[in-house]
Amino acid sequence: MDATIHSNSKARFILKAFLFCVVFTGLFFLLSSTINFAPAGFERLVQGTIGTVAALLTTFLFLKIDKKRLSDIGLTFERKTVVKFFVGVFIGILIMGLLAISVDISDVRIDVNPGSNVLNFLLVTAPLIPLALMEELGFRAYPLEILKDKIGIRLTIIVTSILFALYHVASGWTVASSFYGPAVWGLVFGLAAIYSNGIALPTGIHYAANLTTSAFGEATGSASIWTVKAFCRYSNERSRLGNTVSRVGSFGFCHYLY
Repeated sequence: MDATIHSNSKARFILKAFLFCVVFTGLFFLLSSTINFAPAGFERLVQGTIGTVAALLTTFLFLKIDKKRLSDIGLTFERKTVVKFFVGVFIGILIMGLLAISVDISDVRIDVNPGSNVLNFLLVTAPLIPLALMEELGFRAYPLEILKDKIGIRLTIIVTSILFALYHVASGWTVASSFYGPAVWGLVFGLAAIYSNGIALPTGIHYAANLTTSAFGEATGSASIWTVKAFCRYSNERSRLGNTVSRVGSFGFCHYLY
């Protein structure tokens, strides 16, 4: 009897986390219609801002239902918040560097992009910060916090990673790419959120992963720091580059560069 009650309690909290993600995703998609009115070049910044607003509104709604405050789920700004974010950036770059080492790049050529510089690159990719923040608010804040004490840390990370993948499926990604990329990264972000008791660290990792992959592009006219070209023996360079990137699971690369 007790086991049945405990099992039902777990299912109830998983359903609640699922409903939170559904409301966030629905609200985000609804508000995203305003992106069409954004000035040229500011679409991603508007998207990230809208997504962050949608995540916060959803969080306030569910916290009001629960009669809780932001501090109850660890959403507070402290002196260590910025430090944790930059530690996350360092970890994210380190992870991407290790992934790059494991990939065979003997069939591609990487050159410095003469049409870009570091400052311009950082300015152009600045929207990656709110884009990362909105997803961390949507999947590693309220959902993770209500689950970890009810179903255990291990299952919590798995559940939120699956929800993260389903969100990408709803956004138009294929099931395979959503679970091969975002779901795997969701495990990393979830571990970081649990370890640091907040979303600053996983937001930094998330931002760094997308930032690092955005540093590589195919055209010299882009803001990327480096250009990547496949050797001519491949008839379809883009396909070849896409396959190379997919082997390291960098889910931000194709989305932001193509």
